[in-house]
Amino acid sequence: MEHEELKKQTRIILNELIEYPFSQIFDISPAEQKLKELYQISPTSIEPLIGLMLTNIMLGKRDIAEGLANKIWSIGGNLSPFFELIYTDNLLNIGEIERAGILLKSRIASISDNIKHFYTVMIKYALLSGNLALVKQIGGYPDVYDKEPILFNFADHHCKDLSIKDYRAILKILRDNLHDRICAFEYLMHNNGTLEFVIYTPNDIEQNEAMQKNLIDKINGYFLTMQQPQIDDLSITLKNIKLHSAWITN
Repeated sequence: MEHEELKKQTRIILNELIEYPFSQIFDISPAEQKLKELYQISPTSIEPLIGLMLTNIMLGKRDIAEGLANKIWSIGGNLSPFFELIYTDNLLNIGEIERAGILLKSRIASISDNIKHFYTVMIKYALLSGNLALVKQIGGYPDVYDKEPILFNFADHHCKDLSIKDYRAILKILRDNLHDRICAFEYLMHNNGTLEFVIYTPNDIEQNEAMQKNLIDKINGYFLTMQQPQIDDLSITLKNIKLHSAWITN
């Protein structure tokens, strides 16, 4: 099979995958098998591996997804914008922030040319890397602010009141304590101005509740040690990966 045909077949499968809720295992698993067959045809092509990485994220198999991320990175090569977008989001979902930043570097350097296609991953990268100034910068482009005004107000507020260091400290607590459990990351903005991090794991409800309590205790401990008021417009919620909605809706 020619590489272009292989990419076409892989993209057809991915276009179906990104419409499935993550609970829809009876559709995700057959798609995974098709991607494995494409990979076997061309083991040096990274597009089927990117698809396999997504399926394993959706199935909550973080260790396999991480292994695939490393394999894709080691093979390297040029990607079309579609596959670059999927791979970058995959990396962000499992906490590979530095690698995602490398992929996004040229996109961020020319935000106006890339904002339509890469908006979501640029925002996710900015939030997860603690670069709220980048969130502000993205919101400054024409018609972008109106997409998520509460998010851009959040970034502006914390840039102005010098609480970015505290925001970044919270991110570090999350990374240090959840690194090997994070399967996906999304964010929600609420009308009261609160930014909610929704972190998906393979854990059941009781395990997530225990981990969430531990995180809150550590965050409270940080602010107590620093003798500073809490960041009261940021919340953290842990959910099982099967509760994740379809990728295309995020």
